[in-house]
Amino acid sequence: MKPAIMQPYFFPYIGYFQLINAVDKFVILDNVNYINKGWINRNRMLVNEFYIYLCMLDFLKIH
Repeated sequence: MKPAIMQPYFFPYIGYFQLINAVDKFVILDNVNYINKGWINRNRMLVNEFYIYLCMLDFLKIH
């Protein structure tokens, strides 16, 4: 059996889904220390040739 453990991401990248597909058991570990200014709660998107950062806090303020 091949297990994998990852933290949940706000917008997962393609490798996240490839890992899920490649293992027998996938575990989402959500009780670890928060990484300040990490990529767990934000993502960078290319819009009109400029990068914008989409953060979970920004998303929560909108909705």
